[in-house]
Amino acid sequence: MANFGVQLLGSIGAAFRSAGVIYVASTAGSNRRINAYEMNVGQVAAAYASTDTSMLWDVSRIGASATLASTLVTPNPMDGTATAAALSTYSNNATAEAVVTTQGNGLSLYSWPINQRGFNRWRALDDGDNIVVPSVTQNGLAIRMLCSLGAQAFSGIGTLAFGEA
Repeated sequence: MANFGVQLLGSIGAAFRSAGVIYVASTAGSNRRINAYEMNVGQVAAAYASTDTSMLWDVSRIGASATLASTLVTPNPMDGTATAAALSTYSNNATAEAVVTTQGNGLSLYSWPINQRGFNRWRALDDGDNIVVPSVTQNGLAIRMLCSLGAQAFSGIGTLAFGEA
């Protein structure tokens, strides 16, 4: 399995905004399953001055979506000698969101409420705990965030580590 790391990055608002979206690319015959095994999430910049606020981070499944508008990012191979590039497509800093699935179909697989000054790390304890995305075109994950106070002068930031098999 090839392993990759990529930055989560996004602006914060009162509605969910994606800091990272990863999905199976539409390259016929070369799709791989995505196995997310680690996520670190937090915020960067000065804390909101007048109120100590909370953030909610969320990981949900997505399907085919024509609404996603975001910045494409090339994942970094974790093994510096690897020559294979990631076959999945990754983007961050979404300005228009992907369509998220419904409850019972992958909505809010994981959620982390954290203080604006805090961070959280999720790591699969073993391979059986990975979040697996099937090798079906346009299936993927959205790592989203929101703030109860709405748009803030700080950004959501973190790292996603995933493998492809």
